[in-house]
Amino acid sequence: MARPRPPRLRASPPCLASVSNAAPSDTPRATRGQYDPTAIEGRWYDFWEQGGFFEADEASEREPFTVMMPPPNVTGRLHIGHALQSTIQDALTRIARMKGREALWQPGLDHAGIATQHVVEHRLREQEGQTRHDLGREAFVERVWAWKNEYGDIITRQMRRLGVSCDWSRQRFTMDEGLTRAVQEVFVKLYDEGLIYRGDYLVNWDPENQTALSDEEVDNEERDGHLWHVRYPLAGDDGPLTIATTRPETMLGDTAIAVHPEDERYQHLVGRTARLPLLGRELPIVADEHIDASFGTGALKVTPAHDESDFEIGRRHDLDSVNVMNGDGTINENGGPYEGLGRFAAREQIVNDLDEEGLLEKVEDHTAQVPVSSRSGAVIEPRISRQWFVEMESLAEPAVEAVEDGEIDFYPERWAGEYFRWMNDIRDWCISRQLWWGHRIPVWYYTDAGGEIDESKGYEVAIEQPEAGMVQETDVLDTWFSSWLWPFATLGWPDETESLEKFYPTDVLVSGYDILFFWIARMVMAGEHFTGRAPFRDIFITGMVKDEQGRWMSKSLGNGIDPLEMVDQYGADAVRFSLTVLCAQGQDIKLAPSKFEMGRNFANKIWNAFNVFGQFMEEDRIYERKRDFAELELAEQWMLTRLRDTVDAVEDDLSRYRLNEALQKIYHGFWSDYCDWYLELIKPPYGEQMSEDRIALAAWIYERLLELLHPFMPFVTEELWHRLRPRAEGDALIAAGWPEAGALDADAGRAATFAALQEMIESIRSVKSDYGVGQGQEIAASVRADGADGLAGAVRRHADYFEKMAGVTELAVGPDEEKPPASAAKVAGESEVFVPLEGMIDLDKERERLRSEIADKRSFLDGVKRKLQNEQFLNKAPAEVVERERQKRRDATDELERLRANLDDLG
Repeated sequence: MARPRPPRLRASPPCLASVSNAAPSDTPRATRGQYDPTAIEGRWYDFWEQGGFFEADEASEREPFTVMMPPPNVTGRLHIGHALQSTIQDALTRIARMKGREALWQPGLDHAGIATQHVVEHRLREQEGQTRHDLGREAFVERVWAWKNEYGDIITRQMRRLGVSCDWSRQRFTMDEGLTRAVQEVFVKLYDEGLIYRGDYLVNWDPENQTALSDEEVDNEERDGHLWHVRYPLAGDDGPLTIATTRPETMLGDTAIAVHPEDERYQHLVGRTARLPLLGRELPIVADEHIDASFGTGALKVTPAHDESDFEIGRRHDLDSVNVMNGDGTINENGGPYEGLGRFAAREQIVNDLDEEGLLEKVEDHTAQVPVSSRSGAVIEPRISRQWFVEMESLAEPAVEAVEDGEIDFYPERWAGEYFRWMNDIRDWCISRQLWWGHRIPVWYYTDAGGEIDESKGYEVAIEQPEAGMVQETDVLDTWFSSWLWPFATLGWPDETESLEKFYPTDVLVSGYDILFFWIARMVMAGEHFTGRAPFRDIFITGMVKDEQGRWMSKSLGNGIDPLEMVDQYGADAVRFSLTVLCAQGQDIKLAPSKFEMGRNFANKIWNAFNVFGQFMEEDRIYERKRDFAELELAEQWMLTRLRDTVDAVEDDLSRYRLNEALQKIYHGFWSDYCDWYLELIKPPYGEQMSEDRIALAAWIYERLLELLHPFMPFVTEELWHRLRPRAEGDALIAAGWPEAGALDADAGRAATFAALQEMIESIRSVKSDYGVGQGQEIAASVRADGADGLAGAVRRHADYFEKMAGVTELAVGPDEEKPPASAAKVAGESEVFVPLEGMIDLDKERERLRSEIADKRSFLDGVKRKLQNEQFLNKAPAEVVERERQKRRDATDELERLRANLDDLG
């Protein structure tokens, strides 16, 4: 066993008063009724947290294990995605802790610049009828801090309901004093290295929040729209030049027309000019190889201030840039008569005016990819703006090498390909935001006599004000500029702290693929650049949680699942179990509330299993096993071997972050092996006592299974662990050892013998099920198997197994056993099992029933075949519908064969 990790404090477990420290008559060890999570979850969590079990000690000599919690937004409420991520991280942390490692799960919150400012602004507007500008910057920021202090920890309180074991004493905030210092120093360092610069560039502008966004904060949505064909009059007597556009409002900012130099339709026009409709501005006609001659009419209006491609064309041809929009998306003074109109109102008016002047040739329906702010949902407006940028290419190179060289491994591995794709095509990062809530950029400007910024004197980059009278940059940094420092800044960087030395680099990052580029890739770049080491060794990318139809969960669809409601209904352990089992590596999760029933059922199974032997245990007594492995019964030896094999297989799965497969193996070991077979075989007949040695072994195996299961279902396992035997003050399953396969007794040969008997018994039970015979009904059976020294001998020696598990009271076995008349036969490995049916069922009625079922099934199968022979159905039906019919055909064919075989058995 792994060496237990001692707790920080010594405290009495909440259930000890009802188990080992109270009168036996008042506190039976055995469980009563169904498991009630509400009765234990809160008190166990308080015990763990108050006992210091979550806290990590940088001074310890144990090997460290570190997981960084992706900091949820301070505005957040726990959603099902948080529940999945938290469950996985907690399981990994608890496993490491039980293995004796100094486990740190670092929690914290993100200040979420845009989202938090939006919440507080909305509240201010709704409650006081004011804007942030009415309050002023300083007063508004104070309001945001007050809101954060009042509401910001809601999500962390909700996370406790799930049982997360992060070190709350180390909780950080991306705008706390330490993180603020780290952010400022990083900005200054990057600027000094020439990697931060300021410039006037086309950026993604969010008119709702009136701020620039990075490319990663923009979603492209396919939307139906129109393609307007507009006539641009040419200078001279030639007719107009027709140009197609999806955004007529931007024509107010046109400064040229571009055509492909090899487009014969327009070669004669290059060098001439056209007139901008409605405003009359002269537009030069230029030739540019980047023009797509197949789009629209092949001629492109060039609007350098409002289109990314046009911006590049403008730079190549030295064109003017005319910005026609204000920050709120309204038309500015450069829009002439359309000044003051919102951009979409201006679009409508411009189209009407073009039509009235005979300049609108035609309108076509058109589907396009529309950029939308992931923050506000507003349509993004490309807009030239003065912003701050980080040059990313040089930062990306060592981050790419870290994955190529194996310093970092992705699970699943395919996400490395997506990482490389983005890194190899990386663009500079716009880090400035036109907000008030966030880290103010440490840049200072000189002012003139009137107190206004004097751009002619330049600026200074410094954390503190360089000179009296200088004013600080009003923009703040992108939220991700602080969170990309999370793995090391939370541990004290830029200081060389004991925590940083102990817990960095971290072991694994658990995250969804939605922030692979936002956050994960940037953390790798920051870690390599500022610490010289990758921030984590492994990256485990989970799938995303969707509804049972595979749709994203959203308020508009009303298909969201509140994890706290699921905890209230099913219990935290059930929620954790179901989410983990469904989290297959590389796949999204299709989730319905009913899926949590399997977790609840398993919790009940574990709870009730204890009572099978627990009802015989005396209070305040420790049961010690007396027999060695060779003296154990075959079923006991098999169970111990299965335990060893399960521990070994679980360890292999965990090493590859296949937590769902590990938990499925634990589930099978607990439910099928331990409960359905082992306990059923060792429990005494009703009214009799269980021997002390059997109790001891059953409890010992049960304890090992609780240890395996604890990281996934911590509450019910902690409760039951304390019921097993008296514990010392401060002892807890959370700090117990992790089972090790090498320390467990096993005999593969003896286990194989039991497995062969098990297969025979399952075959008999299958026959009973096929013929509608209750499993408790007594029957006769025979087995064709090897002689006395082989399997036949094992069957004879353990005939009681057949009686207990299949109701076989008459059992014949031998190598020459023949199939009796009117009997069912089943192959079980290298043996064959026969179950006489005469006397067990009414043969005539059973024949009649089977013939009727065969006729019905044949009719059903014929109908399915006809449908699958219909070419119209095959060509028009969705692929999944066709596949569903094919599966029906396969299932019906198999069932028909089974029914015919059963009829043949009856003779």
